[in-house]
Amino acid sequence: MNEEERKILALRFVVVALVFLALAGIEGILMRLRILNLLTDFFDERHFYSMMTAHPFVGIYGWAYMAVMGAFYFLVPYILNRDIYSRRAAYSSFWLMILGIVIIWTTTFITHYAPLYTLYWPIPAAAEIAGWHPAAILSFGVGVSLVLAAVLVFFFNMFATIFLPVRTLTNGGERMGARYVLKELILTAFNLDKLLARIKRIPHYSAKAFNYPVFVVAVFRGCVDTTLNAFVIGGVGILLAFFGAYYLFSGASLSLSLIDPLVYKNVFWWGLDLIADGNVLIFTAGTWYLIVPLLLNRQLYGEPVVRAVILADLVVSLFVWNHHMLADTPQPLALQIQGQIFTWGELITMGLTMFAVLATIWRARPVKYSAPLKFVLASITGYAVGGLAGIIQANYSSNRFFHNTQWVIGIHGHIQLIVGLSLTIFAAIYTLFPLLTGKYLNERLADAHLLLMTIGGVVMGLSMGMAGTLGMLRRMLYPMGLGNFEPYMNVATIGALMMAAGFAIFLINVIRTVGLTTLIKLFLPQR
Repeated sequence: MNEEERKILALRFVVVALVFLALAGIEGILMRLRILNLLTDFFDERHFYSMMTAHPFVGIYGWAYMAVMGAFYFLVPYILNRDIYSRRAAYSSFWLMILGIVIIWTTTFITHYAPLYTLYWPIPAAAEIAGWHPAAILSFGVGVSLVLAAVLVFFFNMFATIFLPVRTLTNGGERMGARYVLKELILTAFNLDKLLARIKRIPHYSAKAFNYPVFVVAVFRGCVDTTLNAFVIGGVGILLAFFGAYYLFSGASLSLSLIDPLVYKNVFWWGLDLIADGNVLIFTAGTWYLIVPLLLNRQLYGEPVVRAVILADLVVSLFVWNHHMLADTPQPLALQIQGQIFTWGELITMGLTMFAVLATIWRARPVKYSAPLKFVLASITGYAVGGLAGIIQANYSSNRFFHNTQWVIGIHGHIQLIVGLSLTIFAAIYTLFPLLTGKYLNERLADAHLLLMTIGGVVMGLSMGMAGTLGMLRRMLYPMGLGNFEPYMNVATIGALMMAAGFAIFLINVIRTVGLTTLIKLFLPQR
């Protein structure tokens, strides 16, 4: 695959990701209006909860994952100056992801299958309890399995692109292979190469034939987390498909006690939380590490420390899932304490990441604040607000109050995912757009896009969070009226509409720059 084809592939991923973002946004606004009891004739409660099930899958996997996949399919080969390992795998991940998201979305909307994104056992497969048709369970499980299969194919392609084609010369002899390159990558990431150089008294030890950029180290690190996540959540999809098929074709129901709910929930959250550590945090950090030095034409501040922080966070990320289990009384106390301590460790690693990026900008003064750099700064603000909310929740006492309220999904969830993660992705899009298309997006429209999405995201998230402090539950309708929560939900709706307006401005900016015909031609057979 040549560079031109990689550009087209990346643009296809990003365009489809933007379509899914629009769909997730429309779902979010519809749910917000339904919470205000404004669309009761349009869809009932079952439709609302099924929409709530589809919303995070479309938003996280359809938008964030596909945008990241598109960017990395171009950036990793571009930076390493080599081709993608497998062209076939690249296109397979594209179509598998689309097919899986479409199946999930259509299943929930047609059958009203609504286990919500938590998929807690035995809720996902309890057809006889919830009244869901076995075909819906089977279809949803297949959709989830396809999505995570696409993720695994993508990460296989990333690992193979980084490791397999590399040829290195050491000590006058030739060595090749993934095992050797993995060892060298870890040595470089932890700066152990310099330590070994001193021990062995080899001045030129650190001057290897290759030295992976910190961005590639972050990609490698994020792929580890999200690969583990793909096995866990993909396993859940296979489990659902198996139970659904058994109900459907045998006419009998399996005993749901075959799987211990507490063990299942621990495994599920261990896997699901790795999305936050791999995709949300580490891929974000890697994008900052690439964009900011590139825009400022200077080296990342504290890069040796940053390399160690990236892989040190891998250890932390494997033990933080228990902060989701603080409100579960059967959970052992030792694990609950562990969840709190390791979550505080993430505060340190992410704080060091933000400091390195901000210090790089500070030391580069005077700085021209282009659109991508503004988006990076706004995304750091989003992570600071949402991350701080997460640390507050990761406390045994406060979690008892906040756990199932709008605080969790508002201030922590949506501000991190919209103002933090999404603005980082847009920063990458604004940076890559001239490289992929040869044209620049309008800066004034970019400023309007940034202001509306940032302010709208913060307003919506904080309003939801404030309602949560008053006791408003998440994942729940209030058919008899919102009472004291209604003013906060009205403000949250205004924030959501502001974000929608910002996204519309972005689309106008793209279409007026390259033309709608050009975007359509991306999906036509290429010469």
